Amino acid sequence: MYLQGVDFISDLALRPHFQAKMVFNEAGAIFFPTACEHRDQSGPSISYADNYKGNALAAMISPGLIEVRYHNAFTDAAVASILSEILSEPGLACMAGWKASYQGRDLRPES
Repeated sequence: MYLQGVDFISDLALRPHFQAKMVFNEAGAIFFPTACEHRDQSGPSISYADNYKGNALAAMISPGLIEVRYHNAFTDAAVASILSEILSEPGLACMAGWKASYQGRDLRPES
């Protein structure tokens, strides 16, 4: 699985208040600062584009919460499954147990 920005998000997760962004799909995840745009981030088999043209989801991250934006190619179950796999990566232990939402609906990543 491709992961970029793990040190960045791990360092931020130690703070009581922060915001970050992420693009992700089955291939992996990219974590980055809020000053950057989702559409400008890409990695191997990961590409977010406006108007559902990319193959990745966009998310906002704050302490204990991952808010995923809608993408017409991904169901709630698919998003939950992908997040579960990403959050099981050892480098992302800082995010274990965080809540996630998709279109404002609570997601419980699969265990």
